[in-house]
Amino acid sequence: MPAIRHASKRKAPPNGFSDIEDDLLIFSNKMKDAENAESSNTPRHQALWPIFQISHQRSRYVYELYYEKEAISKELYDWLLKNGYADAMLIAKWKKTGCAVYDASRRRRRTLTLLAFAAFPKRR
Repeated sequence: MPAIRHASKRKAPPNGFSDIEDDLLIFSNKMKDAENAESSNTPRHQALWPIFQISHQRSRYVYELYYEKEAISKELYDWLLKNGYADAMLIAKWKKTGCAVYDASRRRRRTLTLLAFAAFPKRR
């Protein structure tokens, strides 16, 4: 994912950015913490998982604001993608048909599994 452009190198953000700026700053701070976290005793590929997770969460946040809640404008959405606040390829995958159905069935299956374990605890 490309680096987020900083204020000195970009045009002023569109209207509505100030409403979501605090949430994006929280994601930015989480990302800095994940990048600076000590990972000496974990495998190299596993040390990157928190970074991917935060990037995924930030992209999902922008996706939900635009497509599900319709809380931001097209202009702001395009600006966020252009400036690296969200991953356009990941959002394109979520827009495909069937992705929401798969997520819902996976969530339902997990809930049923958790209920089954709660109803029938393992006897020792």
